[in-house]
Amino acid sequence: MKPEAGAPDVGAREHINAGGDKIYSMIDEIGEGDPLCTVNDDVNLDDTNFLSAVLDTIGALVLVLDIEGRIIRFNHACEDVSGYRFEELKGQFIWEALIRDEDVDEIRAYFQNILNGQYSRNYQNVLMSRSGGQRLISWTNTTLDDGSGRVVFVIATGIDITERKLTEQRLEYLAHFDSLTDLPNRTLFYDRLSHTLGQSRRYNQMFALLFIDLDGFKFVNDTLGHDMGDLLLKMAAKTLPECVRESDTVAHVGGDEFVVILPVISKARAASLVSQKIIEALAKPFYLDGHECFVGASIGISIYPTDGDDVDTLLKNSDIAMYQAKDQGRNNYQFYNSDMNTRALRRLKLENNLRKALEKNEFTLHYQPKVNLINGEFTGTEALVRWQNPHYGLVSPVEFIPLAEETGLIISIGEWVLRTACSQSVAWQKQGYGIITAVNLSARQFKSSGLIYTIESILQESGFNPEYLELELTESVVMEEAENAIKILRLIKNMGIHIAIDDFGMGYSSLSYLKRFPIDRLKIDKSFVRDITTDPDDEAIVTAIIAMAHSLKLHVTAEGVETVDQLEFLRTLNCDEAQGYLFSRPVEFESFKELLFKKH
Repeated sequence: MKPEAGAPDVGAREHINAGGDKIYSMIDEIGEGDPLCTVNDDVNLDDTNFLSAVLDTIGALVLVLDIEGRIIRFNHACEDVSGYRFEELKGQFIWEALIRDEDVDEIRAYFQNILNGQYSRNYQNVLMSRSGGQRLISWTNTTLDDGSGRVVFVIATGIDITERKLTEQRLEYLAHFDSLTDLPNRTLFYDRLSHTLGQSRRYNQMFALLFIDLDGFKFVNDTLGHDMGDLLLKMAAKTLPECVRESDTVAHVGGDEFVVILPVISKARAASLVSQKIIEALAKPFYLDGHECFVGASIGISIYPTDGDDVDTLLKNSDIAMYQAKDQGRNNYQFYNSDMNTRALRRLKLENNLRKALEKNEFTLHYQPKVNLINGEFTGTEALVRWQNPHYGLVSPVEFIPLAEETGLIISIGEWVLRTACSQSVAWQKQGYGIITAVNLSARQFKSSGLIYTIESILQESGFNPEYLELELTESVVMEEAENAIKILRLIKNMGIHIAIDDFGMGYSSLSYLKRFPIDRLKIDKSFVRDITTDPDDEAIVTAIIAMAHSLKLHVTAEGVETVDQLEFLRTLNCDEAQGYLFSRPVEFESFKELLFKKH
């Protein structure tokens, strides 16, 4: 019977008031020597009908114990909760019948305190039922004496608070733990991080904060569905605690982001060892309902006190370091350093400027020609977007395109590129130059529900002949949801538009799908062209791609051609087209028109 500080339970009072006054008066009469009951040899309990009837009208549990702790009264409510009949327990010690073994010593000590008058009127304890079940009961104690101050009875009146306690515990759990992963949530994480920070300040200790983002989670979530995405998070959440000490904290703070607190470390190297262990653990395949999936982890590390002296700064800096890990190729860890703040600030400002770039007309298109390797004529051009910002100058596409992808701005920017390219290309179409203009479609554009309508509207508005338009998609984009991609590509192809797979060789195309895609061209990634004359592996890859493409009746364009040796080598392999600095850098619209007209 564990003491509970504070006022008596409100629910217990309500039950007691329903009939408590009657039973207390009855027991008072018993204590005064009424023939119904006397103590020990003098106690006569034969005539109990009226008293039992009174006890059984009370909704609360009522136990009457003698001074030895034996059960002498036990009402129907007790019978219902315990599963025992009163006759089965009559005369037994309460700690031998209804109390868990681990609680017996505590209950006996507390019962003795009741007899001595040194007790709290309210306590909670677990009552064991006949079936082995456990119910949490909130009790209120009353002692009755024989008129001379000697206690003769202990009356315990209780209510079953098991469900209420479970509800409280569930609410407490939901307030501090993530229901999906069973890991501490953001609220509990902040509490533990604050506690770790306070301890580290007091004892001058170092600790590390790891910010973890799952690489590849979005692909799994988008392709296999949210249920499989949730399952992946659960499996990752089970894996992470196995990589750290019991004293460390692993929390799920939202989406595919986790954090780890490593308190009391002697060197920063400890954080790198844990990070590497996490990366290796998460690199192993996850099996999701028969699907073998691979993800990775980008981890950012901040160290107290060098990387911050407060919760928000440490968390911000570990987040910045995590993004740096992603920029370094993902599936690695990075320690925070002050230079990252400069890059993070630039990133934030670029994003803010990027959101306004369209309305401020800061984008332009540059065109790079494609050359027929047999006759040297221009056969097409690729439209490439450029961003000229008043503050940052010409921002590299390598920097702003990924940012546009992440923020979703790529859809509106991509639509502008397509509309502008079609409108401008009408100029050489009207001049009778039958060259194809290629425009890149991003992953987000390709997945957007309004893609087909957008293309149709732009072609109609611009008057551009679709047979001179080519849309380029990367290998990874079309392979993400191959069956759905085939349907969309066929709709595009039915408009009379050409389709090319860009950066071919960098993804994981299946030949069974490749032959089903309604495509016209493969573009060999420039990374294979760069060393084609010196690297036997690159030579073999390019040779294979060209041979395979031609067998599928596809044209081949080699990207990144910069030297005559590369050009001649590609000619010997019967490559159809090439583009690169050897022929021309990307140039503005007017310059390309002059270049085109001069060439022809």
